[in-house]
Amino acid sequence: MTRFLQKSKLAIPLFAALHLLLAQACTEVNKTLGEDFVPPNQKLKVEVRDASGFFTMKNITLDSTMSTSSFSTAMLGRLDDARLGKTAAGFAAQFLPASYTFEFEAGVTGFDSVFLILGFSSTYGSDNTPMTVEVYELNSDISIDSTYYGKPEVAESVSKMDVNLAENSGSSVTDKSTSVRVRLDTAAQLFSKSLSNRLLNHTSSADSFLTYFKGLYVKVKDNEGGGCVKSVSLVNSTSSYASSAIVAYYTYDSDGDGVKDSVTSFSYHVFNYTPRFNVFKHENSNLLSDNSMLYMQGLVGVATQLTINPDSVKAWTGVGDAKKNYAISRAELVLHVQDTSDYDKLNSYATQLQCIVEASSSTSGKYAAIRDMYASDGSFSSAFGGAINRSLMQYSLNVTLYFNNAVKGGATSPMIIIPYGYTSDASSVLINNTSKKPQLKITYVEIKE
Repeated sequence: MTRFLQKSKLAIPLFAALHLLLAQACTEVNKTLGEDFVPPNQKLKVEVRDASGFFTMKNITLDSTMSTSSFSTAMLGRLDDARLGKTAAGFAAQFLPASYTFEFEAGVTGFDSVFLILGFSSTYGSDNTPMTVEVYELNSDISIDSTYYGKPEVAESVSKMDVNLAENSGSSVTDKSTSVRVRLDTAAQLFSKSLSNRLLNHTSSADSFLTYFKGLYVKVKDNEGGGCVKSVSLVNSTSSYASSAIVAYYTYDSDGDGVKDSVTSFSYHVFNYTPRFNVFKHENSNLLSDNSMLYMQGLVGVATQLTINPDSVKAWTGVGDAKKNYAISRAELVLHVQDTSDYDKLNSYATQLQCIVEASSSTSGKYAAIRDMYASDGSFSSAFGGAINRSLMQYSLNVTLYFNNAVKGGATSPMIIIPYGYTSDASSVLINNTSKKPQLKITYVEIKE
């Protein structure tokens, strides 16, 4: 019995050790499980690089595009910028009666006087040289569904003005003016039927009224030196009137004694649904030969064009059997603003830029904004949609879709960069093209077979 116990005392530790070893082997977790689910040759590595060598930029002249439904503030005046050249701004618009149900007092057969009153909301430029305001009557229809282009002859060819209603009126405006009154009826006798009588026939609808009066073209006189560009508060909502209108004054007999002794007025306005367009004339051909700076002007006329170099892209992607399949997740165009130390100029820079590409290969000159630049709600994204960073003094533009098309060999028409809201903002942008050139930063992955 004693000998059996002694042998057991030796076996127990060996059995326990063996049991512990087996238990540990059964419960140990293999921490490498699933490590090879994605083969090493299929792993996607995110790369970031400077692709600035893939494109070139230059200054171009560009006819101003003027939609009849995209602005409420018209432009009027003349600007002579040392860098951007000369610009003259005007506008054409239909004016409709404030009311079609209004009835004039008994005995009113015409207006005593007719004035165009223009209210100014802002001014670009500080030259106080007086500018003579000229007003012409349109004698052809303009359409709310059309887009007009700012070639020098646009007003004459589209609108066919043939008489200056403000002739010899002496009305002028300076950079200090907050409004101007231009008398329109002094030259009305040049028509077979006077302006006053035609305005009196406001009838019952816009269509019927426009057979009597189709609208006005307003500009400043040519060949005058100096001046500024004024923003005209032009468009009214259907519920309230702004500070610009045609106002016709008339008198009537208030007490029935046959003597006209009361004066009142009737007004005509530009509404949201009323056709109108800006007219710009530019003299800036000297900028085409200036390669040291890139220019963008709020009134257009001069813009920056970006062109992708297909040979540079092919050298990066390869061709044929050696071509690599790249997916661009982000392409950011960074434009550095010139004169960052001059803080007085900050307000002259456009708040936001936009990129446009030619919408078709026709000669119509129509352009469309690239989709990258818009957020899901259709508005600009301030962080990555062309807004100026005033701390870094640079613009950041999302051109991912555009650059992806270039990489994939798709159509890449030259892209044009202009200030957003260019038809109602005279602000300019100067991009340094020497010490801090424009940059294209791309984030991408290579997708392997």
